[in-house]
Amino acid sequence: MLNMKGQRNIIFALGFALIVALFSIANIQNVKVNYIVGYFETPLVIVILGSVTVGACIVFLVGGWKFVKMRNYTKKLEKEMEQLRASLPNEEVAATIENVVNENDHSKPLS
Repeated sequence: MLNMKGQRNIIFALGFALIVALFSIANIQNVKVNYIVGYFETPLVIVILGSVTVGACIVFLVGGWKFVKMRNYTKKLEKEMEQLRASLPNEEVAATIENVVNENDHSKPLS
């Protein structure tokens, strides 16, 4: 089951897709697209959908990069925590730390 944030994101994405689709349908005339070495003519709807697709890919790549960095940082912190726990002389302190760590729900996404 999706949480409220996930549902809100899906509704926002569907609304955005609907706006792009309506805007694209309203702009079906041909346009000339200039690039460095030449130009080509294509329907405006193709230019709009292509721009949205390229933008979505850029957002996906940047978000994926941040996710990978966050995951690697989390692994580093978990290793450091394990090393610190192993270096504790008192097993009672280690058990207390373990209880505190287990009380936190690790299944929740970081935000």
